[in-house]
Amino acid sequence: MSNTNTKPKIDVFGAKPKQALLVPEIPIAVRNNCQSGQWVIGDTDYGSKVSMTILKFSKFFGNLGQTINTLWGQLWFVAESGELPQGVLMVTYIKSRSLNDFNRLIASVQANGVEPATGIFIPEFVKHSGQKPDENGVVKPINYYSLKWRWQERKEWSIIHQAAAVLSEETNLSRMIDLEGTRKMVCLDNLSAHETASLMAAHTNSNSDASVLSLNASKDTTLPSGNESVVTALSS
Repeated sequence: MSNTNTKPKIDVFGAKPKQALLVPEIPIAVRNNCQSGQWVIGDTDYGSKVSMTILKFSKFFGNLGQTINTLWGQLWFVAESGELPQGVLMVTYIKSRSLNDFNRLIASVQANGVEPATGIFIPEFVKHSGQKPDENGVVKPINYYSLKWRWQERKEWSIIHQAAAVLSEETNLSRMIDLEGTRKMVCLDNLSAHETASLMAAHTNSNSDASVLSLNASKDTTLPSGNESVVTALSS
């Protein structure tokens, strides 16, 4: 007769080892909601405060949600404080003001001879006011949020050791691909500034309102000569 008071051993999903970061098979997408100034996963709000360690940054161009033909920054990060899950790798996207301020911060830290990824990133939602036409074309005042970024040196290095362990494993790197979030985007990481501009112009000036993937599939966009790598990006 089995002892029902003894904890059984069962292995279905697996568990995160102690002193390690979890890299999910399916990426956990976190949205920085520019309308509410909250971090959101699915339909659940996780507050407005977070500090994070960033493991990977990539540049993309394309469509996400209702925002089209836009330059995006993709951040793979681990939350260190706040209401977001901790100890697990997640992905989010930033654009416009938030991306510009992030680039400003990165450059300022690099200028001091420091690798920014060794520190702690602290994004803060900042409220702005503007105007936007409604569905009837009537211009109305709106409020929206962007992210203002701060950076601080860390005093405790365990999470950096854990991050380095994640980045040293090919299995983990293969999981750091957000197929759903980037299905209407093109990665710009390996393109020069001129090639990036050509790609953005090619899609922005196209007659199609469809996604970047439809542009990839058609392969009928004319690009300036000498942009073979752009053609490769569009057709990959």
